[in-house]
Amino acid sequence: MRKTIERPKEAITKVKTGKLDMKDVFIIFAAWGFGYLTKVFVAPIIEIGYVIACPISMYLLLSPSNVPAKKNIQVVIQLFLKDKTTYHSILPPKEQEHEI
Repeated sequence: MRKTIERPKEAITKVKTGKLDMKDVFIIFAAWGFGYLTKVFVAPIIEIGYVIACPISMYLLLSPSNVPAKKNIQVVIQLFLKDKTTYHSILPPKEQEHEI
């Protein structure tokens, strides 16, 4: 009879550079290209800052957060979509004394 052994999830790792996945690195380079292509819509005096700010902002959004297994962009999206209503506790009904 064949015996199977499960391996833990920690054994299967993703390819990373530093703290970022390779997919994140490609997205950051794509953000630099996006900034370079869209710099014509920005005033000429701030073109260089705009092109530099695009990949830096993507790096900050994609870098790991303090929340385990979530990136900063996932935490920001969760912050904007969170329910802002206040829920009050439901108190049990008070027992009334009956007069006989």
